[in-house]
Amino acid sequence: MKTLKALTLSALLLASLSSVAASKTAKKVATAPAPQRQQAKQIDFNKDVDGLGGNDALLEMSERLNPETKSRIVQDRIVDRHNRLEVGLNYGGVMGGTTYLQTQNIGATLDFHFTPRWSIGARYYSYQNNLTPEGERATDEALANYAVGNRATIVDIDRPQNAKMAVINWYPVYGKINFFDKAIAQFDFYLLAGGGQIELESGSTGLATAGLGFGLWMTKHVSARAEIRYQAYKDQIVTGSRDINSAAATVGLGWIL
Repeated sequence: MKTLKALTLSALLLASLSSVAASKTAKKVATAPAPQRQQAKQIDFNKDVDGLGGNDALLEMSERLNPETKSRIVQDRIVDRHNRLEVGLNYGGVMGGTTYLQTQNIGATLDFHFTPRWSIGARYYSYQNNLTPEGERATDEALANYAVGNRATIVDIDRPQNAKMAVINWYPVYGKINFFDKAIAQFDFYLLAGGGQIELESGSTGLATAGLGFGLWMTKHVSARAEIRYQAYKDQIVTGSRDINSAAATVGLGWIL
């Protein structure tokens, strides 16, 4: 029993001494000069950093970081479009309209850019027409019926010949493309609307159009352009006038002067 009491007293004495020692150590650190405290913090920081090595997730994240990655910002437009004239050529086709006719067109464009966002222009299209498979079938059937003396139904088509129109263009979207860090190309999306005259086999009539386009400036002078437009007009057939609603799509090149 005396031995147990002696051991208990010894343990209490050791605990008291440890508490006093820890308190003195804390006071020494708190009252230590600034360089010593900074050195102690640096040691603790280095220990913390070394401890990160055991975190596989953090190591994997750090390995994914690419120190060679560069962020490039391209400022200003590469093409000055203040009071500039642009000419172009294009080729395209007409979708919709009449079932019996397929139409392609070769065109020329002229646009005057007031600012990078606004321009006015003129369009001229020369049309080439061919019968669709349905048109050829209906024509062959009519000719065969006429040859044997039966009633023949003629396919009545008012073919377009050419069109002239004026348009206004608005460029609300502008951007640049980096081609493999070798070249920078400017592009823009634009909206257009306008009207003019279309020449048909039956004569001339009014034409209204609206659409959107995409321009890619390959150099400071040359652009590649694509447009798709809705167009509406009236043609004349045996039964009278009718509304023609179609879509015209073109691709071409432009040169800014």
